[in-house]
Amino acid sequence: NNFKFTMKDWMEVQHSELYSGSQLIMGLNPPFGVRASLANKFIDKALSFRPKLLILIVPKETQRLDEKDKYDLIWVDDKKLSGKVDFG
Repeated sequence: NNFKFTMKDWMEVQHSELYSGSQLIMGLNPPFGVRASLANKFIDKALSFRPKLLILIVPKETQRLDEKDKYDLIWVDDKKLSGKVDFG
């Protein structure tokens, strides 16, 4: 395929390795950590790339994107995916 997936520590990814902001869409399901501490670090790293769109699966304790500089929260769903996951 053309996706060129690479397994790498997210915190080690450099800006030169990804497309520039207007061409970049990211989706993250980061580790949560205590009170979403790890999730917030992963999100801050993602925001440093200035993606056009950022899709997140995170706990409610995560810092809201609309509280961060130059990003608008356009949609949140705290009901649909809030229950137990069924892999059955």
